[in-house]
Amino acid sequence: MTTARVPSVVPATEACRLLGIEERRLKQLIRDHVLSVAEDEAGARGVPTEMIVKGQNGWVPLPDLQGTLTLLSDDGFTADEAVEWLYGVQDELGERPIDALVAGRHRRVNRIASALAF
Repeated sequence: MTTARVPSVVPATEACRLLGIEERRLKQLIRDHVLSVAEDEAGARGVPTEMIVKGQNGWVPLPDLQGTLTLLSDDGFTADEAVEWLYGVQDELGERPIDALVAGRHRRVNRIASALAF
């Protein structure tokens, strides 16, 4: 099984520290499609850096990412396929879906994701 690759990741221990949670809670967030795990280009495994953002009261999971990850899962995507889709330039968007999510354009991303059902 290959793991999806992204430009950079936050190791699990650092992700837990930033989010103020224990490792078991991080695993739950991953199971619930709030966050995902990938490898960076150097082979390090962790949470993609764009998936943890600075909120008003500290670091939080990227808003609206859960909805997109859930849609992709419901469409039949594995976790790795979902990350690959998020980090690949999509012609319909003209950019990577993760960049559109970071910019707050989740509705457009989700419309495209919902049309991808296998």
